[in-house]
Amino acid sequence: MIVLTGTTGGLGRVALQTILEQKLVPTSELRISASNTASIPSHVRDLGVEVRVGNLYEPSTLRASYAGADVLFLVSYPSVGEERFALHRNAIDAAKDVGIKHMIYTSLSFCGSSEGNESMSRIMTAHLKTEAYLKASGLTYTIVRMASYAHLWNNFAGFLRLDEDGPQEVVLPGDGLGHWADRKDLGEATARVIVNWKDYINETISLTGPELLTGTDIIKKYTVHTGRPVNVRILPPADAIPWHIEHGSVDAAKAEFLGIWASWHEAMSRGEKAYIDPNLERLLGRKPRTIDEQADEIFGSQNGLDVKDLVGI
Repeated sequence: MIVLTGTTGGLGRVALQTILEQKLVPTSELRISASNTASIPSHVRDLGVEVRVGNLYEPSTLRASYAGADVLFLVSYPSVGEERFALHRNAIDAAKDVGIKHMIYTSLSFCGSSEGNESMSRIMTAHLKTEAYLKASGLTYTIVRMASYAHLWNNFAGFLRLDEDGPQEVVLPGDGLGHWADRKDLGEATARVIVNWKDYINETISLTGPELLTGTDIIKKYTVHTGRPVNVRILPPADAIPWHIEHGSVDAAKAEFLGIWASWHEAMSRGEKAYIDPNLERLLGRKPRTIDEQADEIFGSQNGLDVKDLVGI
């Protein structure tokens, strides 16, 4: 029995959809754990997938949700706040308590390679603590380090106002290379890791996407696609952060996020995402989608800033 979490989110939903549509495992071998079971589509239940309540804030529900299963797929909680690791720890402890044998955990692909275990990016802190706790838990594990989602390019590239016209200026606190991938490609590849988990016991793998681009590189692609001129300035974090506060790039109540954002750029400037791994293409059996192939989707005004990871700030 495999327990899936995060199936209403962008990554987990695609993983579940891939497993069901391609009949990768019998539905009798799947269970969904969700804090809001009403959010699970009826057609998923109709296919025979069991659904149980599992709330990361309530460990007793996790134990009930995981009981009797062999494998847990844990999608990381969407937060850059301190509670992220605490909630992951709740899941790992509950899994161990009820006899789960193997856990698949979604992390991020900083650290310079799948073997790296240090990062300047503050968003990796909870991930690295989770990885270490999982490795020490006695469970076998598979850690899947994900590329930056291509549709979140604007979170990295200076918070352009895509719904406005005319020239614009953006400020970055650094501009290192990074790898970018379509979240749907990542979800499909992850589905194959989930169902073939025995091939990845005690491994950390990276799904990096097909190309290396800086924030400036992506902004240039945005300019070519839309015809809108954008002036990019690279400033030290001590200057870039006040500039964004002054210009209201994020809600004033979330201004602390800008320090975390600047640390992403510091990590990338040090080369933590300047590598490409063949795993994604191998798992998909085809070339992953590039930024140019997603341009209509990600450069349009409908692709607003995704700020759910600001939970806890």
